[in-house]
Amino acid sequence: MNVNRILVVEDNFILNFELCEFLRESGHEIRSVYCGQAAFEAINRHEHLLALLTDIDLGPGPDGVDVARYARAFSPHLPVVFISAARDPRHEFNGIDRSEFVAKPFQPQQVADALARVIRLEAA
Repeated sequence: MNVNRILVVEDNFILNFELCEFLRESGHEIRSVYCGQAAFEAINRHEHLLALLTDIDLGPGPDGVDVARYARAFSPHLPVVFISAARDPRHEFNGIDRSEFVAKPFQPQQVADALARVIRLEAA
């Protein structure tokens, strides 16, 4: 079965849970992980991903930009949305084109809207 999942990578457990619940209620299939290394392992399973939603600062280990680069190595046009509390995350300067950024704090709908835009962009 080819299920389209959104991979959510967020190290804050409460925010991860809330985002995933909101996205599930919006009709999305979600795979949730809490660190960059776990994201690499999920990507290595070669499941079809509809999009990647990742925090940039994931604590020790790979960050969200590393995760996006890794995922794009398998799927060069994978839609990516970054989230971060950093004032100037500069994700656009790290080779992840056709992605979006949502600053924390945010409303879950802002993330859902950004995901919809990058998914539509890829489909175009």
